[in-house]
Amino acid sequence: MESAPELVAFAERFLNVIASMDAERYMDAFDRHPGVLFIGSDIDEWWEGFEAIKTVGTVQIREMKELGGLVIEAEEIVAWKEGTVGWISIRGRSILGSENSSDLRLTFVVHEDGALWRIVHHQMSFTISNEEAIGIELTTAVDELLLLVHDATPPAAGMSADGTVTIMFTDLEGSTVLMESLGEEKWLELLEWHDSIVKQKTGVFGGTVVKSQGDGFMLAFPATGSAAACASAIQRTLSEGWSGVPVPARMGLHTGNAKAEGGDFFGRTVVVAARVTSMADGGQILLSQAAQEELGGAFPLIGPKTTALKGLSGLYTVFELIWK
Repeated sequence: MESAPELVAFAERFLNVIASMDAERYMDAFDRHPGVLFIGSDIDEWWEGFEAIKTVGTVQIREMKELGGLVIEAEEIVAWKEGTVGWISIRGRSILGSENSSDLRLTFVVHEDGALWRIVHHQMSFTISNEEAIGIELTTAVDELLLLVHDATPPAAGMSADGTVTIMFTDLEGSTVLMESLGEEKWLELLEWHDSIVKQKTGVFGGTVVKSQGDGFMLAFPATGSAAACASAIQRTLSEGWSGVPVPARMGLHTGNAKAEGGDFFGRTVVVAARVTSMADGGQILLSQAAQEELGGAFPLIGPKTTALKGLSGLYTVFELIWK
């Protein structure tokens, strides 16, 4: 995942705009998309759509200006991006007028709009203790939590706490033909590009590279949704091609229990994932029924399709994940 200094700079500029109490500049930071959303700390501060945000936000700026203006002093700004979407979190204090001061948290989801970034989701909250909010004190310090789980045996990398894992295989279709047409030097360059994409996306979505297999990979994820999102992201990047050369990859996912040993996974779950992958064509992502059930409708799918899997008895149900 790539850190985003340009989004930190965007956040700093936005805080300066707030301090200026300039309604027009403030509203210019918001995207015009109909799904843009503002969530404030007040129970009624849930405004959907640019026009609603502009109408109420402009009035609020005028009201705060009459009270001496609002300044947000940032103690920490964290910002990341993935493609044309980024997210920003700010921890600090809000100062209204000269006396009213409160701890504040701000979170933005931003979208790249040409040369600019604009806000599509804005959420603001004033911090209060868990005891004030829900009546009990909860553990909040990371150090405390680490002490609580110090003696627990951590799950294997890529495995969820309940022992399940989603195994994903990737494989380049027609790799031999590609190698022959490009020549060895260009083929190795393409392969290095492909490998870097798979490894980078796997890290972004919380997965683990179990091993590489020539022009393919075996990957493990603790959550099926993360695996599906990773597969989609890889396909989208590969579909752009390498120096004008199409790079078709086939992928397959299966969720279940597996034996973890020496950084590798073994068992029926791995075999099913490999067989599901072998059924895919270049540019396809196929899922077993177990993986489909874990997704719970969160991703668009085609299917079901009933098929036999090589070396395995009985029939299996597979689905195709739509990533385009």
